[in-house]
Amino acid sequence: MLDGSPGTWRCILRRDGEDLRTGLGLGKGSRDEARTGALFEALEHYLCGVDGLDPAEIRLARGHTLAKGPLSRDIAVGLLGRVPDQSLGCLPYRSLAGAPDVLVPLFLSMPEYLGAAGARARRVAGDSYDYRAVGRYSVNNGWAAGADPVEAAVHAINELIERDALSLLLIGQFLRERPERLAVVDPATLPDEVAALLAFAEAHTGRRVHLIDMTSDLGVPAYTAYLPAPHGQPARICGWGASLSRRYAVTRAVSELIQLHSTMHLREQYAHLLPEQRDDTGPYPELHACYLSDFTTALASAELRAYEDTVAPDTPQGHLDRLLTVLRGHGFAVYQRDHHVTADLAVVNVLVPGLERFMLVTDGQVVVPGARGMAARGRG
Repeated sequence: MLDGSPGTWRCILRRDGEDLRTGLGLGKGSRDEARTGALFEALEHYLCGVDGLDPAEIRLARGHTLAKGPLSRDIAVGLLGRVPDQSLGCLPYRSLAGAPDVLVPLFLSMPEYLGAAGARARRVAGDSYDYRAVGRYSVNNGWAAGADPVEAAVHAINELIERDALSLLLIGQFLRERPERLAVVDPATLPDEVAALLAFAEAHTGRRVHLIDMTSDLGVPAYTAYLPAPHGQPARICGWGASLSRRYAVTRAVSELIQLHSTMHLREQYAHLLPEQRDDTGPYPELHACYLSDFTTALASAELRAYEDTVAPDTPQGHLDRLLTVLRGHGFAVYQRDHHVTADLAVVNVLVPGLERFMLVTDGQVVVPGARGMAARGRG
């Protein structure tokens, strides 16, 4: 891969000499961080799929009941109330705010549950729901692995905030009548080690990398490390990051860009382990613009912002407490499932109903923003 600091490592889980279908993980950062991250991601990918799902844990709930419940702010859950009422497979989640436990539809965070790989689990659970109307909103969102459930929850919430911010960035640039002015970080103001990482990324890719500030109204620093694509092709060699620590958010975004660039060749080698890529947005020009994610024109008139460090908690519990305070302060509920927990590993899924999942459009899915995204669009 890319053996160094920064570096990129891959991990493939095998059983009896055969690659596990969902056991592919990539890691980035320093050499030790990259190796550990690759292992954790491979375990996460395996355990958060149907191969790590016990069908006996699945509970059935009526779609119309879910659409009227505490998850209704999620656009995909809301859609359940607009189609014929049927029972669908769910798993129990606990509230991180002391509210009652809830049943969360599996399709929200486990795309392969809807396909051939999930057929047995659906059959055992008695789930015969017609997912055609809502399946395009299915995404492995809010999954994370860590040394314990608290650490994993911090990673999961950061991912949700990151993807929400990316969704709002796309909406602000390509769905508004008057696009928002883009904001980028002034590279001359970066701390030395972050500037060195950015310089490495530009040397590694042979091109200039733009640090787009996509921090939303939540106030949690969120960034895109953006590498323009050839005209007419989607920009996919990019990185994203969100964290209470601005330094970590930027570092994660740049490191992810390096990871994606250094692993481009893996798409063919491990195509059987990766989801099928297709673009259905062609007939919809605005959605197709989101799919392409071409910020080149907007960068020409972007606001240049000086980098400033943030003061972040020094423990995972401190991070989790502050993230929950931020989300609750903006009216969001937070639910968590401890999917797999041992003494050394925790894989969790976190759901925050109302945060955007519109970034699915970059996978070529024909989706529309939820209420939060539509409000952002309307401001333009």
